[in-house]
Amino acid sequence: MNLVERLLAVDRKEFDKIEKKELESGRLSKLLGDGAKVTIQAVDGDLFGGLSASGLDESGEVDYGRVFSTNAKIAAAGIVDPALKDEALLKYLGVATPADAAKKIFRGEINRISAEIAKLSGFNTEEKTDKEIKN
Repeated sequence: MNLVERLLAVDRKEFDKIEKKELESGRLSKLLGDGAKVTIQAVDGDLFGGLSASGLDESGEVDYGRVFSTNAKIAAAGIVDPALKDEALLKYLGVATPADAAKKIFRGEINRISAEIAKLSGFNTEEKTDKEIKN
């Protein structure tokens, strides 16, 4: 059986499933009690690409001054629980966007959360993989 035949044998619903994962959050645990977790999900490739591009300068190089905000946008797109798009939560926190809510709630954990969302979405950079292999 060739690869196409094997793909045709897979239930079509499998292709639409969005992978989810729970992460323990030190910041949520501090605010809510030990063991508090955040639920994340994979992000669509087009959305992920667009969000990632917001961290680049005009010449396409990483603008390190934008990295945290870019990671906050990725986190906001991939965090399922807590629902960062909830209007009551945004109002309570005094912020305008889900990314701003992510920054306020998770602070420095944003980078780790966005990295986990990237992995869950299938975006592992080759450069990182090369470094891991060398070590």
